[in-house]
Amino acid sequence: MIARREKSVLSAMGKKPMGKRLLIVCAVLTLTTVLLGLETGVESRGPEATAQALLAAVRNLAEAKDKESEAKTARTISENIDIAGICKSCLRDTWNKLSEPERRNFVGLFQEVLEKVAYPKSAKFFKGTRIEVEPALVEQRTAKVNTVVTHPEEGMVEVTYRLSPVAGEWLIQDVELDGVSLVIDLRTQIQKILREKSYEELKRRIRDKIAEG
Repeated sequence: MIARREKSVLSAMGKKPMGKRLLIVCAVLTLTTVLLGLETGVESRGPEATAQALLAAVRNLAEAKDKESEAKTARTISENIDIAGICKSCLRDTWNKLSEPERRNFVGLFQEVLEKVAYPKSAKFFKGTRIEVEPALVEQRTAKVNTVVTHPEEGMVEVTYRLSPVAGEWLIQDVELDGVSLVIDLRTQIQKILREKSYEELKRRIRDKIAEG
C-alpha cells in the first residue's frame, strides 16, 4: 500500500502542485467506464469489451495527439461521474443559497478543471499498472465496486467506487482510496476555503488552476 498520504484536492485549487492522491483518484476515474456494467438496468459489457474500453481510455488520454480527441475522452469520463451531486455535497449550505444558473456555473467550472487539468495529467499514472476488479455489490439504489491497482513504483492501492442511479444511469458519487473518501476530503477543504475566505475565492482558485493547465 502507499505508506504516506500527500496533499490532495486543495492543492488543485490553490498554487501548490496537484497532490499525488488526487492524481491517482482522477487517473482511476479515467477507467470508470469499465466498471459500470452492473446488472440492474444498465447494459453490461463482456470482459473483452471491458478490457478494450480500459485500454482505449488510457491510450486516448495518455497518448492523445490533439486537444480535440483529448477533450472528447475527458467528456466521456465526466459522463460517468455525478459531478453535480459531488458539488452539492461539497458546497453544502452554500449550494442551497445559489441560484439555479449559478449552480450550473459552478458545476461547469468544476467539470472544466477535471477535464482540462486533472484527467490529462493523471492518465499517465496508469501506464504499466495492473488492475483487479471485484464483482459489483448492489444493494437497492446503491452499488460498490472494489478494485486493487498495482503501480510499479507506488505499490498497491485499494480503490472503491460508490455509485447510485441518476436519471436512469449508474454514476460514481464517491471514490475511496485505501478507505479514505475523496468526497469527504474534498468537502473538508472546500468548506475551509468557504469559512476562511469566500465562495468567490473558491471559484478564483479553480479558474487559476484551469489557466495554469
